[in-house]
Amino acid sequence: MLILRIKQAQCALADDRLDEAFEIAKADDVRRHRHGQRLIGRLTRAFVRRARQNLEAGRFQPALADCNKAEKLAGNASEVAGLREAVCQAMAQHQQGRQQEAFRVAQVRQNMADGWLSVGERILAGAPTDDGQAQLLREELAAARFQSEDAVAKAEQALKHGDIEMAVDLLRSAGVTKNRNGQVGQLLRQISRQAGEQARVSFEQGRIDRAQSLLQRLTPLGVDGEDVAELRRAVTQCHQAAECVAGGQPGLALPLLRQVKTMYPSAKWLDQAVAEVRQAAEAVEELEAGPLGLSIADAAGADDAGPWTEDRRRMTADRGQRVEEGHAPSSGLPSEFVMQMDGIGSYLVFRNSRVTVGPISSSRRPTLGLVADPNLPVISIERMDGDYFLRCERPVQVNGGAVTEKLLADGDAIALSPRCRLRFRLPNPASPTALLMLSGARLGRPDVRHVILMGRDILAGPYTNNHIQTEHLEETVTFFCQNDRLLCRAAKPVTIDDRPVQPEKGLTLDKPIRVGKLSMVLAKFHT
Repeated sequence: MLILRIKQAQCALADDRLDEAFEIAKADDVRRHRHGQRLIGRLTRAFVRRARQNLEAGRFQPALADCNKAEKLAGNASEVAGLREAVCQAMAQHQQGRQQEAFRVAQVRQNMADGWLSVGERILAGAPTDDGQAQLLREELAAARFQSEDAVAKAEQALKHGDIEMAVDLLRSAGVTKNRNGQVGQLLRQISRQAGEQARVSFEQGRIDRAQSLLQRLTPLGVDGEDVAELRRAVTQCHQAAECVAGGQPGLALPLLRQVKTMYPSAKWLDQAVAEVRQAAEAVEELEAGPLGLSIADAAGADDAGPWTEDRRRMTADRGQRVEEGHAPSSGLPSEFVMQMDGIGSYLVFRNSRVTVGPISSSRRPTLGLVADPNLPVISIERMDGDYFLRCERPVQVNGGAVTEKLLADGDAIALSPRCRLRFRLPNPASPTALLMLSGARLGRPDVRHVILMGRDILAGPYTNNHIQTEHLEETVTFFCQNDRLLCRAAKPVTIDDRPVQPEKGLTLDKPIRVGKLSMVLAKFHT
């Protein structure tokens, strides 16, 4: 039987059926027989020969498998060991090449997304000509360049005809708005200048709606100059003033309008607006000073109960000067609430201008309680005139340095400990609303990872300068507080419980809210 099996193995070897011969030859009784030993020698050389062929053809796994079989038959012979090392080196080089190729592809696609087509082309210049993926990327780059050049040409024509909205839409659709150099960058700056000039003229003519529409078109471009940024502040302050007047507090609107008048003295409509608001504020003061004053004070709520004295009026005027700080008025809307957005996440919102952050079990109970070591310090973050200041009795790490006080800037990293960290963000320079992004720190509610320090408004939309960035919205939606309500300004209809809601109606807690494709619920925050 043994001789028969050896003969079978020899026949399989002669027919180049090496694997079949290997299964017979690896048996111990075959290895001990003298004819079996000659068979093993021939079979080992055949495996080495086939392994080299597989290696030269780039078939690394079969080559390695042949080396393993040869080693099992003949032991760790020098020829087999050298071949195995060559196969392993070739596999490592191949893997490194694949990693470099993947990195090159990622770089090219990122530069394409950022509008840097020429950079992507230079990266691909070093790719092998027979690389199929590189060739596909070259074709995509060529198509993107054609689309970009076509969009720029059409946008230039639209701009010549004064159609700024069309020019912006063309550049946005082509995905080239991130490019700041060359023809595109020059065109973006030209659009910003013309749109800013048109918006300024519209604003000075009293067309605030037209000015705001133009400014919203410019937002995704991210090319605001100082003039455009100042105009954004003026439009925002006008909206604030209108909200104050609508809320029966014209005295709070007066300093805002005076500031806008200082910025734009040629806006004649502001003279009449300031005069009318001043007249309304004086009328309200007369009512407060008269027999109705006590009733008005009582109606303001328990916090404002008592005679409406001159000191109270001065405090009200101070609050008017600090509207931009985001001090939350006394209202039915909680000072702390959660915006639960389907498919996006939950955002904890604080309306007060001062928030304390620290361990939830600290002896000094913080506003924002973190699940952390109770011995960690408690910090305060306070908004003043649109700026945010961090203060702490004990030094904390901010950007790697120990501080007890600091004016916070966008991107600052705050660390109460190596495992309890936050990042401060100011996504929109025109809005005083800030974000605290939890990184290494967590709340008692695991679904909340972002905290919003609400100033005037909360912007939600697809752009990077929105406080809540989401692809569920095609345009920016603005949430803002007015009197006892949280209002929503959006191009799409707003529904609560699947029923349409008028823009001046407030959003309701614990009810399903839908704004276009965005669905959400407002809920009280329970610590």
